Amino acid sequence: MGREYSTSDTVLLSEYLQPVYQDRWRVLGIGLGCGILLFVTSFLVPPSFLATTTLIPVGNVEKQSLLGQLSTGLEDLGIQPTSRSNTPAMYPEIVRSRRLLEQALKTPCPSAIDARQRPLIEVLYGPGRDRRSREKAVKSARRSVSASLDRRTGVLTIEARARRPEVAAYIANTLDTLLQEFTIQAFTTQAGANRIFIEGRLAETEGSLHVAEENLRNFRERNLRIGNSPKLLLEETRYVRLLRAEEEVFVTLRRQYEVAKIQEHKELPVLNVLDSAVPPLSRNSPKRALMGVAGFIVGLACGGWLAMFRTRRPVESEFPLRRSSASQSAPPVGVR
Repeated sequence: MGREYSTSDTVLLSEYLQPVYQDRWRVLGIGLGCGILLFVTSFLVPPSFLATTTLIPVGNVEKQSLLGQLSTGLEDLGIQPTSRSNTPAMYPEIVRSRRLLEQALKTPCPSAIDARQRPLIEVLYGPGRDRRSREKAVKSARRSVSASLDRRTGVLTIEARARRPEVAAYIANTLDTLLQEFTIQAFTTQAGANRIFIEGRLAETEGSLHVAEENLRNFRERNLRIGNSPKLLLEETRYVRLLRAEEEVFVTLRRQYEVAKIQEHKELPVLNVLDSAVPPLSRNSPKRALMGVAGFIVGLACGGWLAMFRTRRPVESEFPLRRSSASQSAPPVGVR
């Protein structure tokens, strides 16, 4: 019985594939037609060029230590061990942020791209942009820009797509420059906030120290001969104690102020450009050969399906006759 089922299944499969083989030239023609159609259609698609620039973020030395590598591994797993206020992992998000994209679109183009040196948004999308159109321009620019950071090597890659190769290279290099300016401004302000606070406290403490010194000097000038007066001795001790307290606070703040100045320059991020973007020589899309091959494969699948669909009903009508004849020729169960 099992052999009968396997044989019938084999016959069923062969009878479904037989129309495809018999109509193979038609199927092949449909595949070639679809492939040629998609290949020709690819010439109607506007070309897109991809320009790439790479940078190497140079930050805190602690990032290169064992603890910094461990933090990088935890970030890869989605665990944030420390604050992300000064980490290269933020750079891809900053590149595609609204602030940098708007600044890039407002940047005047060089004369090599536009003779009138219009802003980039007018070169890409035309003049007279209202608020809604500018919003669409920012969204379109975000789709055409990508940024990625290799967590192991620390190399930041910025890619920009445009219909003109020189425009794509200009967008990538402009975002590179704007990213450097933003990181220097943002992280310098953040690192300098602590220094400014300590500097203010240092000025206040210095004023209090001068007051304490002046009070002790005036007291000793008024009381040249303290002698054995307990009251004067106690008051002098109090002036000396206040002076020493102000001196300790002043010395502590002075040390912290110097450390904050060093730390401000130490944590300042630096982006070294490894490769600047150059106008690409070949287009990135459309990939005409790939579209042609994909059209050929889709055409073969459609042609095979049509061939099987045309002969499906006649083949299905023959199966009951074959099965009924097979059942009549087979001896009944239990008859010897």
